[in-house]
Formats: sequence, structure tokens, C-alpha cells
Amino acid sequence: MDSSNGYLLMRHLTNPDLSLLNPVTNSKVSLPFIQSMGPRLVWASLDPVQTEDYAVCLFGNAWTPKKFSAFLQPGEVKWTIINKGSLESCYYKGMYLHLNTDSNSLEIYDVATRTLREGPVSPIAGLAHLVVSAGQVILVLKYDHMYLPVHQCHFEIHRLEFGTGTDEKKPFWVKISNIGDQILFLNLASGFSISASCFVGVRGNFIYFMKETNNGFDNRISYVLARYDIEAGTAEVLPFPPVTKCGMWLLPSLWSA
Repeated sequence: MDSSNGYLLMRHLTNPDLSLLNPVTNSKVSLPFIQSMGPRLVWASLDPVQTEDYAVCLFGNAWTPKKFSAFLQPGEVKWTIINKGSLESCYYKGMYLHLNTDSNSLEIYDVATRTLREGPVSPIAGLAHLVVSAGQVILVLKYDHMYLPVHQCHFEIHRLEFGTGTDEKKPFWVKISNIGDQILFLNLASGFSISASCFVGVRGNFIYFMKETNNGFDNRISYVLARYDIEAGTAEVLPFPPVTKCGMWLLPSLWSA
């Protein structure tokens, strides 16, 4: 189960039907059948209930050599398939961006023209997230493993820069140390960004994530809620009971049909 823009990707237990479900409003959008082992929702742009200008992208066969991405836009009854993609993906201004895990480079797929071009090589890290934050694409690199104490976890953030005007140079990454008033919420392979101004008494420039831990005695894996201060470069555990499953962040959408 994955989420995007407040919607969950749902699959029926006894048949291959797919749908998007808003758990807050109970709004549901049916999706065409697709042949895939465990399809994952990469994004659902905008709100499919409130606008006709939306698009849905799935990533299929994630753990097999036959992985692919599939796109669907309003009025279409069949998915458009490309033999590219990864879970480290995002949607930005009509482009599907994903990290090629073989070459470690960013690949940019234009949804309208169905063309693919290569972007910059990405810095190497244990876990990468592509997130659209305050109108910009950022690459969040997480340096962590289950035996590493929370206070030793750290992140690097890079912003994607595009050429402007007549400048046709290839997009490139710029390392940054501040995301302003934005707050990042990271799932295992996805995430989203919101402004701290949406909350009273909350500061920006933080990353919230679920930290995988191992107690070292019976190799039981659990997850704790943690927060990373980007400016200070420090991580801390927050007062939340450990859980045995990672779960995911969900940004509620209040639109209903």
C-alpha cells in the first residue's frame, strides 16, 4: 500500500482490480487492470476527484528484472508502459523523474511526448529519496543502517538545477544545507514536503523519518520515530512507541466527490 496526494493505492484481495482511495473522505477512483507483481504507487498528481488534469504513475515488478513504470491520464483505459523506473521517483511539471539504480543517474521522462532523456549522475548513498519541495526537486540521501544509533544518522540534500533560456546544458545537482520553512516526511522509498507555516509552533528545516533498529539480542527489527535537524546536523528519537512495521506517512486530502 502506497500513498500520494492523500490517496492510497488499493488492490482487491481476490481479484486484480486496482483503485485509489482517499481514507479521509472515502473517495475512490477505479484504475484499469495491469499485469504486475505488487504494483507500487509512485504518484497521483493533483486530485483525481476534483480535477480532470491528473496523472497516475505505477512502478511494477519492483523486485524482478522485468520492472517497469506505467502511466495513466484522464480518458485513458489502458496504461502506457515504459521499461524504466524505480521506487526512487517523483513527478514534476509534466516529467517523471527516477533514479536508475544501475547507472546511479537521474532519468527524466516527459509524460506528454513520451520521450526519455538522461539527467545528472547522483551522489551515492545507502537510501535515496526524490521529493518535490517548495516547487523544486530535491534529492535526499540518508546515511543509515539498522545497527547505527539514531544520533549518528545523517542526511545530505541536493537540489536539481535546470538550464534556463537558451542554456541547453544538462541538469545538475547542487548540494544545499537549508530547505527554509519546509518539513520533509520520508517513507522507505518516497516522501513529501510541507510548509511549517501550516502548523502552530513548528519550525521548518527538519526531516521526520522512521528509523529501523535492531535490539541485538533476538534480531527483532523495530522502527522508532526520529527527527533530523538539517541546520545542526543532528538526529533524535521522538516520544513515540516503537512499532514492528515501518508504516508510512500520509498527507490527508479533504476533497470529496
